[in-house]
Amino acid sequence: MKILHTSDWHLGKKLEGQSRLNEQKKFIDALEVIVDQEKIDLILLAGDIYDTYNPSAEAEKLFFDSIKKLSKNGEVGIVIIPGNHDNPQRLTSIFTLAKDYGVIIYERAFQEIPIGKYGCFNIYSSNQGGLFIEKNNKKLYLYSLPFPSEATLNETFNDIKFNARIKEILEFGAQQNKENIPTVIMTHIYVAGSMGEGDVALELGGSRAIAIDDLPDVNYIALGHVHKPMSFKRKNAYYCGSPLEYRVTENKFDKKVYVVDILENKTIVKDIFLDNYKPIKEYTVIGAKEAIEKSEELLGINEWIYLNIALETPLTNSEIRKIKNNKNILEIIPIIKTKEIANEISYSNEQNLEEAFIEFFKEESDGLEPNSNITKLFLELIEEGEEVETN
Repeated sequence: MKILHTSDWHLGKKLEGQSRLNEQKKFIDALEVIVDQEKIDLILLAGDIYDTYNPSAEAEKLFFDSIKKLSKNGEVGIVIIPGNHDNPQRLTSIFTLAKDYGVIIYERAFQEIPIGKYGCFNIYSSNQGGLFIEKNNKKLYLYSLPFPSEATLNETFNDIKFNARIKEILEFGAQQNKENIPTVIMTHIYVAGSMGEGDVALELGGSRAIAIDDLPDVNYIALGHVHKPMSFKRKNAYYCGSPLEYRVTENKFDKKVYVVDILENKTIVKDIFLDNYKPIKEYTVIGAKEAIEKSEELLGINEWIYLNIALETPLTNSEIRKIKNNKNILEIIPIIKTKEIANEISYSNEQNLEEAFIEFFKEESDGLEPNSNITKLFLELIEEGEEVETN
């Protein structure tokens, strides 16, 4: 069976208030082409379909249109799990309608999907989290675990480590396949060592991550949550990443989806690289004049722009307007040049610390001397800092 693995669409996500829906629509169009060209049987969407718990009407419409388009009126199966950004109830509100299009949407962990026809697919058996799928005499067992947390699993992990529990769940899920057919797992989770971009801030000092060895040995593991494409080949586990750059740090790697050919005795994974419809770029210039010139130079260039400007004096309103005439400039980031205290407070001229501070203060305040209270406060702060270092 041929699978398309995608995740982390984040429909409705904005960049500094700017809509990305147009780029997301282009991605869906590209995905439709991939489905046709690769003759995909099943699409796995591994969480974070939306960017917020309460998505906009435009984002929801794009999701509905996308599912209808990609399913090919039920010819292509789609299985979806919620990620940590998703409201499961909002996702599953179209479940009845989606069934006719071969779409299965999980609301929670351990959910048992009713057996029956889903588009051109047949779910001939199911268990809590598991599906036995058949299409054109090809069979596959899929176990899905939506984003796991104490709330979504309705469990607490005071007496048992999170990774041990997730390992137990995934292994148990895989073991439910008593037939001699390929096993695939889909989950939205952070695997320790991924070092990817996205929402991977670890809870409780890292205890909410699982280790690579916690993953079971199956034919393929479709992961969501990390925005950078990554693979753990000895476990057949893959993050496809997000389809678009969603922050400036994501411009360091290509975006992709995976086409996975699940055969009886092997798994073939193919990288499909995605177009970058509007890259996020960062530029650094010196002074207002150079910033205005850079803004004019980039006018009409299809980029989202962060502009760093090294300044000795703040920008005027007129200069800001000229720079912002380029509507692709998301943010002007001033880098104010200041004289470093470390260079001014020096012991090389045999000044003591108090004299050095007074001299520095006078230079920074047009000759005014600090009053005794300011000098006293400075010395007290220095003394406190030395005590902290000593302790």
